[in-house]
Amino acid sequence: MKFQNRSQAGILLAHKLSAVTLDNTNTIVIALPRGGVPLANEIAKKLKLPLDILLVKKIGLPTYPELAVGFVSEENEQFYNLALLNELGVKPSDLDAVIESALIKMQEVGSVLRKGKSAKKLLHKDIILVDDGIASGSTILSAIKVLKKRMVNSIIIASPVIEADTLPLLNAEVDQIIVLRTPNPIYTVGEWYEDFLPVETKEVASILFPYLSY
Repeated sequence: MKFQNRSQAGILLAHKLSAVTLDNTNTIVIALPRGGVPLANEIAKKLKLPLDILLVKKIGLPTYPELAVGFVSEENEQFYNLALLNELGVKPSDLDAVIESALIKMQEVGSVLRKGKSAKKLLHKDIILVDDGIASGSTILSAIKVLKKRMVNSIIIASPVIEADTLPLLNAEVDQIIVLRTPNPIYTVGEWYEDFLPVETKEVASILFPYLSY
């Protein structure tokens, strides 16, 4: 059965999360933009928790941008597939220009979405990490690495649909997974929604605005 839209999927996730024991004084809902934001909003509203986003971007080769050899966060946390770089004869320093460009773009996006406010501090926080669907898991695994580098206390993944073959990879990395559908395979996340229109920048900024002050 398909979800009506992201908001409805978020409400269903929030209902399931309401049965989980959480420390409401220490928990933050973190969305992967842009698609994860409407779902995360429903969760944050239901559980009365703060909400923020986490921006990560893959690092491609200057000569082959589509080949991901690592990723970088908006706070310049860098991660590399060193085995692949060695095989290609590429050093991390060869990617400085690519990283600088990615950082500029992410920081610009983050500033617009948060209306110039700083990202929430995540040290020792309990995190509910939200996306609108997970197929291979590469993006959310990147986000998990960033969260661990920021020394969060715990991570719960909340997503309405996760590919069954990806679940073991995620289970090995986080404390708990809240999921509603586990098909195999997932060809596109959008096939699990009746309405899967792109989430625009203005919508994300509007959702985040009430959470910026706490």
